[in-house]
Amino acid sequence: MPTFTEPDILSADIANKVHDFDSDTFRLALSNTAPVLGTTFLLSNVTQIANGNGYITAADGAGKAVTLSFTRSGQVTTVAISGTAPVWTATGAVGPFRYIVFWNDTPTTPLNPVIGWLDIVTPVTMANTDTYTIPLGPLFTIN
Repeated sequence: MPTFTEPDILSADIANKVHDFDSDTFRLALSNTAPVLGTTFLLSNVTQIANGNGYITAADGAGKAVTLSFTRSGQVTTVAISGTAPVWTATGAVGPFRYIVFWNDTPTTPLNPVIGWLDIVTPVTMANTDTYTIPLGPLFTIN
């Protein structure tokens, strides 16, 4: 799985109870523009790819949902993608995209905070009927 990058504010957001990994709704956005550690805190800071052909632009209440869970072992908590793996199916040309941004659709203050992103390194362009699946598994740990 590609490396997960956390924005600078994630630790503070967790400490301030912005994210509840047990009950909040998390969603995904696709981008071909690199997020920035110090400024990509909200979905509104993300430059998304064009809407259509199987990609729905992520917005408050809209976009591909993802189930996140956490487990604890000793003093380490692991946040992981669980449940059903998120899949996009193209109905025409989609992309290119290089970054998969994870954001929280539940809080209203701040609105749509970003929890991090995957950099898949090589941009992906999907043609009609192509699929792109994000595998289940660990994203990051909290020590």
